Amino acid sequence: MLKELRIKNFAIVENLEVEFFEGLNILTGATGAGKSIIIGALNLALGERASQEMIRTGADCAIVEAVFEIKPKNLIEINLSELGILCHENQLIIRREISNKGVSRCFMNDRLVTLANLKFIGDLLADLHGQHEHQSLLDSREHLTYLDNYAEAGDLLARAGDDYFRLKKKLEELEELKRIDKVSREKKELYQFQLNEITRAGLSVEEEEKLSAEKKILENSEALFQVASMVFQELYDIDGSIIERLSLTKKELEKGGEYDPRLKDHIENLNSAILQLNDSSRFLQGYKDGLNFDPEKLEKIRERLNLINSLKKKYSQSIEEVLSYADKIKVDLEKIENRDELIQKTEQEIKDLKQILKKDSMLLSDKRKEKGSELSRKIKKELSFLGMERCDFEIRISWREEENGLLEINGKRYYVDEKGMDQVEFCVSPNPGEELKPLAKIASGGEISRIMLALKSVLAKSDQVPTMIFDEVDVGIGGEIAEAVGKRMKTLSSTHQIICITHLQQIASQADYHFKVYKEVSKNRTITKIKLLSREERIKEIARMIGGKKISDLSLEHAAEMIEE
Repeated sequence: MLKELRIKNFAIVENLEVEFFEGLNILTGATGAGKSIIIGALNLALGERASQEMIRTGADCAIVEAVFEIKPKNLIEINLSELGILCHENQLIIRREISNKGVSRCFMNDRLVTLANLKFIGDLLADLHGQHEHQSLLDSREHLTYLDNYAEAGDLLARAGDDYFRLKKKLEELEELKRIDKVSREKKELYQFQLNEITRAGLSVEEEEKLSAEKKILENSEALFQVASMVFQELYDIDGSIIERLSLTKKELEKGGEYDPRLKDHIENLNSAILQLNDSSRFLQGYKDGLNFDPEKLEKIRERLNLINSLKKKYSQSIEEVLSYADKIKVDLEKIENRDELIQKTEQEIKDLKQILKKDSMLLSDKRKEKGSELSRKIKKELSFLGMERCDFEIRISWREEENGLLEINGKRYYVDEKGMDQVEFCVSPNPGEELKPLAKIASGGEISRIMLALKSVLAKSDQVPTMIFDEVDVGIGGEIAEAVGKRMKTLSSTHQIICITHLQQIASQADYHFKVYKEVSKNRTITKIKLLSREERIKEIARMIGGKKISDLSLEHAAEMIEE
């Protein structure tokens, strides 16, 4: 629920902070005091689009912060977690900044987020109902969800969804099989030739590197022989060779060691060097004797490397990718060989799955129709209580014919998805003789407000949005109807946090918490302020709503009675 709202430099609000509570929070005040501006700021925090015109004159930017209390492990926290946003102490702080340069930024718990993500979370946090904004209940796409929640159709819905996705998967498999079938006619011979060519080559990942190294040695065998011979001679095979001279040097050092023992310490170093150079000499002697220029072998290596390079250019960029391509076309060829049998088998599976989906979708549809009639009766009864005795309400459930629909019933094809075949829409006729029309097309603000309240009252258990905001829900009503609206809002506040702007004392008197919005002029600037009223202040405010600016003893008495009731 909404705990706090902080507004800075928004419209005529300079700096405003207000704490909201569970239950029914009522906002009242004179016309033009800024009540709807406060709701507009909250709406901005929930993800509505921003405009530079919202910034208070003379300010660089406007800032709105909304603090929400989030229940652990509910839908909101799950979605926040998927966005990488953690809620410490079950708290979510949304901040929206609008600069006079036209830049708008959104934050959730100090993490920068997109407007789309803010709007998505905002719709889960609060539902705003006003004369022009009715959100979820005016979106016909949501009507099916409301009906399913009311009907407790979760199990049937899950079954239909599982049927649908299994069918979609099989349809995709059939499409792939038919694609391969077409490929088989066009490319079977080509694939077979390519596979044979790659298989005959007998490629291995390590071969190319080994062949390249061997080719390099063979191509340079003469130079390598000269190098090995020259170094062998210098080390061992000529008069005055390096090893011979080191041996003489060692003997001289041994003589010197007889005079100075410190020289003996280095005799071992020379001895070690002589041994290592002897090893190198023996290796070089064998190496040069073993070198053999073999033109025939070199040519075979070149031919093999040319084949490898040719296959790489033809099929891919590396031996690994050539072998991977061979595996792929091998699988395709296997599918081609079995295509007729696989296609027939898959088509039969699709036929069986369509029957299963059809059965479950019709069961789901029957339950929706049954519960839809029940829900319609309850909403009509609620509307009657709210002064719309002659209003007709109907939940229309229909199937949409579609040329390529997945399901066929009585020779006609129908659209179906993971939620079944049903298209659901709430329709109303506020006055006798008028045609039932979709809820979204109803024009009267007073009628819309009451219909929204009736729907919310009946669907309260299925509606998971914790906070409901009603902006001037009392448009076009008064007297007993207003009192009935107030009582229903009071009832609704037992399961949801309600924030409501009203001009009617019958609704204001039901408040758990009553706020007054008012204007002050400071330094020739108008400022909107808000105040939580005490009991005495509530009596005065409701008396003002009853009698206007001049508050009489009678209106004060009447206001006190209304609060007591």
